[in-house]
Amino acid sequence: MLEPLNRLETLRKLRELQERIAQLAHQLTGEEPAAWTPRVDLLEDEEHYVLLVDLPGVRPEDLELLEEGSRITLAGVRYPLPGTYLLEERPMGTFQRTLDLPGPIEEGTAQANLRQGVLEIRFKKKKARALPL
Repeated sequence: MLEPLNRLETLRKLRELQERIAQLAHQLTGEEPAAWTPRVDLLEDEEHYVLLVDLPGVRPEDLELLEEGSRITLAGVRYPLPGTYLLEERPMGTFQRTLDLPGPIEEGTAQANLRQGVLEIRFKKKKARALPL
């Protein structure tokens, strides 16, 4: 006779398995594993690239942004809230996301705004230089 599934226990076991896989990857590569990867949208207007990142429950002081040419790396952490979780579907722990923007940006011009769990980062596009004739 089959036992009924305990959803919370199943999720806990799955999370333990994910942690073990991340530890193994860390041992093999030496890189710190990220617990989750945030979802993003990348938009473009005439002067900017606009990156929208879903970061529910992440505080601004727990974020880090690194610009390397047109490569952008966003990293941080989402901490659990006080209390006992009866259902936990949103990821917690460290995260990292690296994106290559479609073109060059002006370094140091990124403007970020975290509002209602969505981080918006605007990168000013680098203007093409006119070549002498």
